[in-house]
Amino acid sequence: MKLSCDALKINRFDKFVNFVHAISPRYFLNEEGKFEQYDFVIENNFKKKSKHIQRFMETVGAKNKTPYLLNQVHSDQIFFIKDIFQTQDEVSRINADALITNLNETPIGVFTADCVPILLYDSRLHVVAAIHAGRKGTQENIVSKTILAMNIEYGCQPKDLVAGMGPGIGGCCYEVDKNCLNLFEKKTKLASHFVRKKNNGKFLLDLFAVNTRQAIETGILRENIFQNGECTFCSPMNYFSYRREGQTGRMLTFIMLQKAS
Repeated sequence: MKLSCDALKINRFDKFVNFVHAISPRYFLNEEGKFEQYDFVIENNFKKKSKHIQRFMETVGAKNKTPYLLNQVHSDQIFFIKDIFQTQDEVSRINADALITNLNETPIGVFTADCVPILLYDSRLHVVAAIHAGRKGTQENIVSKTILAMNIEYGCQPKDLVAGMGPGIGGCCYEVDKNCLNLFEKKTKLASHFVRKKNNGKFLLDLFAVNTRQAIETGILRENIFQNGECTFCSPMNYFSYRREGQTGRMLTFIMLQKAS
């Protein structure tokens, strides 16, 4: 795969005109014309982290916008952005893995490096969500719980929602052992096509398929679920992968409502 510095979009999501979204690539061309990695997770250089986030947002037409981002902990916890005066710094201290808002011009996002980023949009009531769905979040049904939270808080009906899944580790590469699989199955029933047994006694788990089923069971129409279709583990030139690299960077996936036309 050829290295790309272009922001990624979820297939067919661009047909919806009342929100913008994007997923950061691994590299960008810096001021010197050299390839540089986006670094959103460095702990000892807030200035560089902030600069990289601002740079990415500018490249996708969201200049002077900083996304609300949680302290992700691989949970099923959900947080609502309701107050325009709440700061990004305040939200960044909240332990949760899904954000929901109905505020215009208020970007919300998640960081991933194998986990599946999922975006939801209600075209009738103008509400969006951003979800970090790793193995633990998926086994806790975080996508279903987010859909239900949108219904309780705003009256969103699942049939009105569209869901987009960005790049994550695919069923081709996400290897788990029997104990891990057993823990997963205690929380969510796995169909045979979600898991493939390998010759080494381990298993390949398809998080995309599991989250898709959970979304459908909660009422989203199958034809309203879209995927980027790329595996982070298979694409070292374009995506970070924790499974492939260990300590590594993160991709940023965000969505932002615009004023309904």
